[in-house]
Amino acid sequence: MTNTDRIILHLCAKEGSDSKPYRDAGYDVRIIGEDIGVENFTPPKGVYGIIANPPCTHFSIARTNPASPRDLKEGMRLVKECLRIIWECQYSFIGNSNGTSPLKFWALENPASGFLRWFIGNPTFSYNQMEYGAPHSKRTALWGYFNQPIRPILFNQLPSGMTLCSGRESLGKDQKRSHCPIDFAKAFYEANP
Repeated sequence: MTNTDRIILHLCAKEGSDSKPYRDAGYDVRIIGEDIGVENFTPPKGVYGIIANPPCTHFSIARTNPASPRDLKEGMRLVKECLRIIWECQYSFIGNSNGTSPLKFWALENPASGFLRWFIGNPTFSYNQMEYGAPHSKRTALWGYFNQPIRPILFNQLPSGMTLCSGRESLGKDQKRSHCPIDFAKAFYEANP
């Protein structure tokens, strides 16, 4: 099997920053964003891996002055659709006699300090985006079935609750807190080729 035969679904994505290393390595990356909508998507047979980024609008504790009240039921709507797609791919286990998952990996991303853990439990892996070269501090969590990425060695780690944002460059036009740091995307890819 070549990389071009390996289908990676990137759910609820716009630019696909999380799946870029897979695209660069020649995988068949399919971005399922607003143009298709996860609620309208049926996965093809033979999906290799899934990365899901359901919106954190209603789960984030940073939602301090919203135009509308927090609606956890609405927040879960797309999370459930992402899980439905993951489950549909896992159902192909029938007839698989060696007990391995039909998916090589799946990961669902959201803020580590958000309310999603109320619904799907503690994350499998969490990290601060600054650990992987982002110019800002944001705790991010991944739930799922995957090999954990290697953490870079940090010589001056900050105490819990502290950030390095003060005194750092502000985010440029093409940098968003919602984008996955490329160094993390590479580390995830290296752990889950």
